[in-house]
Amino acid sequence: MIRIGICSPMDAFETVAQMGFDYMETGLVPLYRLSDEDFSRMCERVDRAPIRIEAFNGMLPGTLPVTGPNVDGGALDEYLEKSFARARRLGAEVVVFGSGAARNVPAGFPIDEAWRQLFDFLKRAGAHAEAHDLTIAIEPLCRPECNILNLVSEAAALASILNAPRVRTLADTFHMAVSAEPASALTLYGSQLAHVHTANPAGRLCPEPDDGEDYEALLRALKDGGYDARVSIEGVVKPFEEKALLGLQALDRARRAVWG
Repeated sequence: MIRIGICSPMDAFETVAQMGFDYMETGLVPLYRLSDEDFSRMCERVDRAPIRIEAFNGMLPGTLPVTGPNVDGGALDEYLEKSFARARRLGAEVVVFGSGAARNVPAGFPIDEAWRQLFDFLKRAGAHAEAHDLTIAIEPLCRPECNILNLVSEAAALASILNAPRVRTLADTFHMAVSAEPASALTLYGSQLAHVHTANPAGRLCPEPDDGEDYEALLRALKDGGYDARVSIEGVVKPFEEKALLGLQALDRARRAVWG
């Protein structure tokens, strides 16, 4: 049976834990930027809670590009080592590689070279992930957000070619809807998925019961593909407590219908 989480800032950790979510997902860059003292305090907060921060998104800042003429391997290694070590300490199992600003291909830069750079970066990042017992989930982003790696099929192909044990694929149902990628991709690539994001594609809103989106069908497609890990709500959740609870209700109802 899948586990349900929500993407939110670290400051909301206790609130998320009290709501009944199975885990929380938050940004990797803010974690990296914490002082040692603030990181220690965050560890204490997590250690006291009934859940962990099992997934981190926003893997890279835009200042650390992985495509184009200004890739700095040394800076990437330093960032990945520190951030992955911290993430694992807080309970992370998955780190999401979306990071549109970092991977967007500069105008005029050869697209074939950019694909090779993505391959090289994921090989580098995969080694760091393996050292810290983490899995990287490649997130396809819709074209308005990034000009490369836009489909689950592309992410699955890249991960397969790379053939690294700690690099797999993510499906985000909002990006899939914008890119007109069918829900059948959730089944087709289910065994290659390491993580899933979802939202109501109409406005990228937090799911709600009876909001017009068939979450049961989405979860059934995942189950049919053999996926049974995590599904995180990632969208507009305002006001947070009210909408997050509705999101949990909607996905939990769908989960129970599919898994029983």
